Parts: sequence; structure tokens; C-alpha cells
Amino acid sequence: MTSPASGTSPASGTSPASEDVQRIGVGELQSWIGDRRELAKGTALYDDGSLLNLSRHRNKLYCDAKGSGATPYKVTVVYTAEPAPEFKAQCSCPAARSKGRGGFCKHGTALMVAWARAPESFLVSDGPSSGGESAGEVKKRQVKKGRVSAEDLMRAGVEQVCTLVRELSVAGVASLSEERVAQVQGLGETLRANRLRRLSARTTDLGHLLASAAAPDGMVPPGRYTALLADMLLTARKLEKHLAGEPLGDRHVEELIGKTWQKADRQPVSGLHLVEYAFTSYTTSDDFLVNESRFLDVSSGLHHSEKQILPLAIVKRTPLNTSRAGYLLEGARGTTFPGFPPHRIDFEDLGQRKLLGNAILAAMVDKALPGAGASLAALQAHRKDLFAPDLMPVAVRVDALLVRGDRLEAMDEGGNTLHLPHDEALEERLAGVLRAGKLRVLFGDVGIDAALPTLWPVAAILESEIGLELRAIMEPLRARAETPGGSEGPEGSAWAAAARAAGVSGAAIVLGEVRGELADAFATGLSSLTPRRVEPLVKRLSELGLEKQGALLAALPARLEPSERLGDFIKLYQVLEIALVRLAGTAHVDRSQLVQVPTYAGVHVEEPSERLSPAEVTRRRAEGTLNRYEAAIHHARYYGTLSGEQLTDAILPTWADGAATPHIVAALATRPEEGLQAARRALDTAAGRTTRLTAVKVIGAIGVASAKARTSKSHEAHAEAMLHQIFDEAKRAQDMRIFSLARESLELMQVARQPTDAGARRKMLDDARQVEDLCREALEAKRREERVTALRTLGYRGSGAAIPTVRQAFWSDTSREVRDTATEVLALLGDSDMVEVFVRMLAKRTSDEDLAKAAVLALGHLADVRSIDELLAAYADGYQPGMVTDAIRRFGLVALAPLVALVERRPELALRQAALSVLRALDDGELTRCLVGRLETQRGAADLPEKAQIYLRLADVHAHARRAVAGAVVTLLGAEQTPAALRAVRTARKVLD
Repeated sequence: MTSPASGTSPASGTSPASEDVQRIGVGELQSWIGDRRELAKGTALYDDGSLLNLSRHRNKLYCDAKGSGATPYKVTVVYTAEPAPEFKAQCSCPAARSKGRGGFCKHGTALMVAWARAPESFLVSDGPSSGGESAGEVKKRQVKKGRVSAEDLMRAGVEQVCTLVRELSVAGVASLSEERVAQVQGLGETLRANRLRRLSARTTDLGHLLASAAAPDGMVPPGRYTALLADMLLTARKLEKHLAGEPLGDRHVEELIGKTWQKADRQPVSGLHLVEYAFTSYTTSDDFLVNESRFLDVSSGLHHSEKQILPLAIVKRTPLNTSRAGYLLEGARGTTFPGFPPHRIDFEDLGQRKLLGNAILAAMVDKALPGAGASLAALQAHRKDLFAPDLMPVAVRVDALLVRGDRLEAMDEGGNTLHLPHDEALEERLAGVLRAGKLRVLFGDVGIDAALPTLWPVAAILESEIGLELRAIMEPLRARAETPGGSEGPEGSAWAAAARAAGVSGAAIVLGEVRGELADAFATGLSSLTPRRVEPLVKRLSELGLEKQGALLAALPARLEPSERLGDFIKLYQVLEIALVRLAGTAHVDRSQLVQVPTYAGVHVEEPSERLSPAEVTRRRAEGTLNRYEAAIHHARYYGTLSGEQLTDAILPTWADGAATPHIVAALATRPEEGLQAARRALDTAAGRTTRLTAVKVIGAIGVASAKARTSKSHEAHAEAMLHQIFDEAKRAQDMRIFSLARESLELMQVARQPTDAGARRKMLDDARQVEDLCREALEAKRREERVTALRTLGYRGSGAAIPTVRQAFWSDTSREVRDTATEVLALLGDSDMVEVFVRMLAKRTSDEDLAKAAVLALGHLADVRSIDELLAAYADGYQPGMVTDAIRRFGLVALAPLVALVERRPELALRQAALSVLRALDDGELTRCLVGRLETQRGAADLPEKAQIYLRLADVHAHARRAVAGAVVTLLGAEQTPAALRAVRTARKVLD
């Protein structure tokens, strides 16, 4: 019999290469197995405990594998060293036959996983195993266990991490070869198998960071790289002490090592009052499904989470946890795991389910942290523990959002702000939520993003017309934010610019720059810390009052051996982070210097220094130099200066601009006579859907205002009659958004007339709950088809309350079909805020044609004037002429002037039937007025004869327009004798004759 540690077999005397099975790491499995799907299945089998009687003899591994029948499968893996190292599998299962001789089925793969993860669990025999022997029979054959303990494996892993950190700290990141990067990635998997949870996560993150930096345009971010290695070293040293006998607290066991906590190990809790504010479902890189709910305990203010973690192999036969949003779980009880917030809970009883109402949501507001300063204090207390998770959950009361450039900040009543991450998807979703009401509370995770204390919001409590509402914003961050130092934050000069824009103090910026230079030095290698490089940094630390830290830095170059600098460097780097967080903390703004955005409740921006026209706003928005909130301010100021006559006379293109709609509504709500007359003209105009939506909103606003004021019964009755007519027409035309707008306005008028009418309010709440249920289904249903159906139903209902959810599906759903459906539904719901997004999708038509096609359909349905130029550009390029022409045709008169202007620039387009078909669908009189008006405005221009030929061609689609334009051409050019003028007049006279 041979021991696992021996190198030869006494019986044969052969070499280990021919007699022993080669040891492999978890990171090498892919190279031996090849098929990732089989590897995933095999890993799940091993994790599920499906392998029995693990043993080995010389160059063979054996086990029994549980199958669907009563008899286990017999599995063998054979290793040969020559002519080249190779593993071959044999299994008695039916699937193995289809794999070919030596191919790996999932049972053979599971045996390889066992050998990679836990070689010490294999019994070593003097003779070959039948694979089906019992443990007692194996004992009779004189087998014994390997002697490598779990503690020894952990100790070896800690030592490997320490060695890796020392090597990188001396040589720098540039010394890494591709082979070494692969070894780092493999080490991460080995550490996980050896129960070194935190070290495994950090090493895996480091491997990903190094691998992405190895790309042609890639580079290692020094800040995140240094923070990762610092965390790895500190964790390794903590574990060294633990393995030497120092006990770990339960929460550190859970965070650093992990443990299967039995019920007796957990803390019983009862009498909980839980409200779910976030739910997420995701698959890990090692093929586990995780369903996670986040809860706030309304009675204590503590955050809890429920996690269901399942191997993918058993998901189909396991009941899955689903969201419990929309309810209070009153009296819930269970047991909580040791660890940091959110406290993981295993429910024993969910208690009584109660629908959320104003009272419960008000209690949640009361339990939230009182402001940005309190959030920062809680974060600083959390991070005093070096081994606490990088993020902690919070609920924080906020009064408004502050927008500075492209950065968002949550602002409390005192003007203190907390930074939000720079994330386009988050900004889009917040914009949708803020349309619905004023912010009261933000729920999310607070942490450090490139030295800026940052809140990643996942949900919000809003105050709207029907009271308090809990709205989802984004999914919890999961592993994305587990990288120390932030996951995607700016570094270097980019960080300094972002910090200045966010109002961070000059001292914090200086300290951030010092810390950034230290990170650069660490990435280069500690040998680069020369006296010359250190001296200016020491001086800057002294100027900040950090003399002690400066002295520590000044002493580092004196140590000739770079590896001896590592410990104090990491200590210094961590201390400076604590100081930086304190300095960079919450910023304070003077609210008197801010202006509120009228169309977004509770959003503030700095006072604009100039006034812009709508056309200039559109141009700058397209360039990306103006954010949506600044644009809203400029629109409000522009339309606020217009008289009632100007607002009501210029129906087109003003009412076709979705960005102008809220300002037109606000201006005309107080001018009922003018507003109702203008709205009727807009409805009677052959214009697109945005014009109609604006008109209905104007009528609804006038009706509700009149009902509240109770001073103008005639205007109230007139608005109500118009809404009933619109309601009936929209129902017949199946335009459910306009139908829903009219119905909602009539309901609000009823509530305004009878504020105590509980029935009307209850109906509105019931409708809102039905929409909420559909919204939940659209985001959380497991099957793609179910999410698509829920989205289409939301589109059919036409409720604007669904827009934030549909946007979330558009931005984040993994299915292209769902995202395309969301695009269509957003157009059906008249979401004018998405016009600019759809325009950008169309502009990228050469790189993603499917997205561009979806954008064309959506833009045509919306018929917002801001998109007509890009549609005409696509038309001029010959892109999808049928689709684009149909979209332009839906704009009606809105498209007339821009189309004629395009043809003036590109005369050859006048020969296309597509252009003429758009004009043919327009009113004859409107086309006549447009073309004759353009002739009149260009009287005396040198190129008038050429333009006249174009107008004659365009006017040919209608008899009246043809004769009217021809008459105008003869009048204007009849006296001229230039060849071009004579040709134009001849053409015109032929029409008149």
C-alpha cells in the first residue's frame, strides 16, 4: 500500500509519472475537460454530494455516482503520462457511450472536479477498485486516507497569496506574463475550493483586472489594483493569525472563510415587520442561481436579505423564491446568519401579508437615516472594521437631487449631498422615476467609488398625487461592487475633475492626488519609491497636517530591500483612505444658488448663465453638452416668455416637441379659453401623435384646474365634454395611451370635485396596483415569453405609470426580444423622454441594424419633431426606405417643412416616389401654403429659379398645389431673362395651360 505523499509504488518501482495520477488545480479543469457545459454539470454533481466511494490506485481514479435508478454508475478516470499527459474517462451511464472512447460525461467530469478540489478525500489502495466497494470492504483491503487537512490547505493558500502580493509589490504589474495572469486566475479557483472565501474573491477580481488589462488597448487602473492587493495582504495576515490559534468572530468567519451554519448556530428573530424594496435573480460564474430579496424592518430600521442559492443542475426541480414586493410581512420570524448587514435570514414564518399603504410607507420614511451626513457617519463606522464588506445597505431621507454636469448627487434638506455613481442607465431610470413624484427616501448600497463616498440606489419612496409610493430603480449591485476602491469610478486626473465638479474640498483633492501617485508607484513596483519621488508627496502631506503619515512615507526609500517596504506602504495607503473619505465626505451646497427643474419634482441645477432657444437646446443635447435637466430649464424659460397667442397660434412644430409638452401644459392650464381652443385646433390638425398627446394633456390640466377652482363651470364642462369625446375616439382607434390619458383626467376631475369620494380614489389605487402587478411580471417572470406578454399588456392598458418599468426592461433585460418589445411599448405609451435615446439608436444604424429598425418604428409612432432630422437623414441615405418613409408619413404636417428643406439641399430626392408619397398624404392647402410661402421668402434670391423647379416637382402631387405654385413661379420669375428663370417659367406655364 502506498501513501498519498509517496512518489513511487514499492510493488513495481516505476516512476511517479507512470504510476501516480497527476495533481491538478481547479483552474486547470477547463483544459482537460474542454466542454464548459459538461464541466458545469460535473461541478454541480460534486457539489450536490452525488459521488460515493472516492478512491485511487496508481494511475486510476474511481467512484460511484448516484443516477436516476437504484444502482449507481461506475466511474473511472485513467491518467497516462506518455507520450503526453492525458486523462480519459469511463462510465457505465448511457450518456458516456455518445462521448466516444475516453470522453467525459458529467459523472467523469465530477470525478475530475473531486480530484482537483479535494485529493485528500481519495482512499489509496494497493489494488484496483471495482468502483462499487463499500467503505468497510475498502478497509479490509488496507486503504487509508490522505493526511492533508483542511487547515493545511488553507495555510498553503494564505502563503500563496502572501507570496503573490510580495512578488507584485516588488516587480510591478508590468512584469506579469500571460502565463502568470492565468496562474492568478487559477489560484482564485483553488482558494475557493480551500474555503478561503474573501481571498478567492479578491484574487479572482485581480485575475480579471489583469486579464482585461492585457487587451491591446487595456491598462491596469492603479487605484483598484493597489486596493485589491492591500486587501489581499491584510486578509492573509488576519488568516495567518487565525490559523496560528487566534479565534475569529462569527461574522468574520462568514466573511473571510464561510461556513455551513446549522440552525442551532443562527440567531432566532421574531416579530419582524418586513417590506421588500429590491429583488434580484442572477447566475454566478460557477453556475449557481441566486435569488435575493432585500427587506427593511419597519419596526427596527435594520436591513435583511433572503438568499436562495441553487446549483443550476437542480433548478428545474426546485421551487424558486419570487419577489414579495408590495406587501408588509407582519410578524415574520426565522433565524439570521452571522455576518454584516444586510443580515441574511432563513424564514420559518412569513407572517401576515398586508398591502402597502401610506401608513406603512410613512413608517419606512421615519426609519430611514435623516440625511446625507448620517449616511456618511454610518459608512465610516462600518469601514472601521477592515474586513467588513465594501458596501453597506442604507435607507436615507433625501429632499432632492442635485445635477452638476453629468454627475448626480442626493441632497438632504440641509443642503448636504451624497454622490451617486456616474451611470447612464441609472440616470435614465431616475429620470423616469422623478417624473412620477418627489423623492422622500433612497434605498441602496453606500460605499467608496474611487475615494468618493457614493450611494448606488436600488429603490425610492416618492410622494405623488396619490400619496407615497415605493418604486424600484435598479437591481442590487451583487458582486459588481465587491472590488475595493470602487468598480468603475474614475482615477487620476479624471477623479480630480469629477471631485471638483462634485464640490469636494481642495484638501480632499490634494490628498486624493497624493494617494493616486502612491498607487501609480505601487503598480510600477516599490523599488520606484526613491527619495526624489517621495519628497514632494511628503511635503504635500505635511501641508495637509498629516506629518506622521509623511514621516512614514519618507522612511520607506531608506529600506534597501523593496519587499521590506510593503507592510508600511499598505498601512499608509489604508490610513490615507480613511482620511480621504472623511475629507471627501458629503459636500454642502448653497440652495439659494440653485433653481428647481419645473418638470422633475425635487431636481435642482445651478443657475444657467445663458438663455437658449429650443433649437439650440436640441443641438446641444445631441452633442451631449447639455443634460436633460438643464434642457428642461431652458425650455421652461423660453415657453414661459411666450404670450398666450404665441403658444396657441404656433401649434406646429411647438406642440409636436415632447420636451415642450409639460411647459405648454403648465402655461395653458391657467388660460382655459385659449388653451381649449388651441387644443381643438391641434386635434383637428393632420399632425403626429405627440401633437395629439400634448393637446389631451392640455385639456386634462385645464379640466382638473377648473374642477379644483370651482370658479369656471363652463370651462370645466367644456374640458369634460372634450375628454369624453377623445375617450370614445381613442377607444375606437385602439390608441390606448390617449384613451388612458383621457380616462385618468376624468377621474382626477371627479376627485377634485369631490375630495371625500373614497370610491374614485379606491378605483385609481386599484388600477395602480394592477399596473404594479404587471410591472413586476415584466421584470421578474422567469420565461421570456411571460415578460413579453406582460409588457404588451402594459402597452395595451396605456398607463403612464408603467413607463419607468418598461424603461428598466429596455435597459437591462437579457433578452433581445424583450428589449425590442419594450421599445415598441415605450412608443405606445408616448414616452417622449426616450426620443433622444431612439435617435441615437437610429444614428448607429451602420453598426446595429436591428436596433435602428426598432428605433424607426418607435420614432414613427411617437412623431416627435426632435427626431425628424435623423429620420430624414436615414431617408436621404437610402436606409430601409419603406420603413423610414412610413415613419415620416406618420408625422403629417410636422414633416413638411423639414422634408422640403432637405429636398432643397438634395434636389435629386425630389425624384423619389417615397418623398412624393409623404407629400401626397398631406392636406392640399397646407402643402400649397408651405411651397408658396417658401417662394415668397426667397424673392430675389440668385438660386430662386432652381428652387422653383424643385417646388413645382413637389407640388405635382396635388392639383390645387400644382396650379398655385405654378402661378407664384410665373409671378416671381416672369420678368427675368436668365436661362434658369426661363426654364422654370416654361415649366410653370405648362401646368397653367
